[in-house]
Amino acid sequence: MARVRTGSGDVVVKWVRSPRTFAREVRALREFTPLLAGDASQLLDLDETAQVLVVTFLPGDLASSPRWSEQPAVHERAGRLLRRLHESAPPQPLPDYAQQLLKSFDGWAERAAALVDASDLGRARAIAATVADLGPVDGVPAHRDNTERNWLVDDAGHVRLIDFGACDVEPWWVDLQRLEAREWSGRPDLQQAFLAGYGRPIDDRTRHLLRVYRARAAVSTIAWATEHDDLVFADEGRAQLQALLADCR
Repeated sequence: MARVRTGSGDVVVKWVRSPRTFAREVRALREFTPLLAGDASQLLDLDETAQVLVVTFLPGDLASSPRWSEQPAVHERAGRLLRRLHESAPPQPLPDYAQQLLKSFDGWAERAAALVDASDLGRARAIAATVADLGPVDGVPAHRDNTERNWLVDDAGHVRLIDFGACDVEPWWVDLQRLEAREWSGRPDLQQAFLAGYGRPIDDRTRHLLRVYRARAAVSTIAWATEHDDLVFADEGRAQLQALLADCR
């Protein structure tokens, strides 16, 4: 990814390695981010063969930088912005979501079998299996990597959203999972600020569904990160798994 100066202003040129990631980002930039206008990346051009995108340059520093990290006001504004992303398309029923989520868990669990204690993996699977009891869910355009590292904050404190390579139609609460595992850990004030901006609380059903998704996310993180030699990320997945199992005792 590179910032490039042109005659009409700066742009960002981005090469996307994975065809699946490229397709997701193109869809998001074509269908969802236009309704966010200057508050999210906008597609200017692309080369589908080379998997290269040209998108608008947005001002600001990452919200994970020391200047902006863990500030309730930033989380409140990010919550408002995420709600706009989620409302950029009508809700879409996901009748097979429970089965797909459990199938995904089982696939990742197989890859993590040598990396995770068998009893822990069994407990995580039992948590994931409860998704079948919770009825149908609707999907929205979910960012799916919604953390401070994908929020830009300018000098006025305005928040913008970047990097849509993971974006897909998922339940709204999917975009809370990484915040819970990272920025919100031990910081209920940040969670409260974000949800106030988003305009929706986490009720009991949502909390239960989040536990299910956290089970899949933790196991997939351990497996994926180990396969890609990212030991720090793998340890983060292990910590997430242990936190989940402790919550569900």
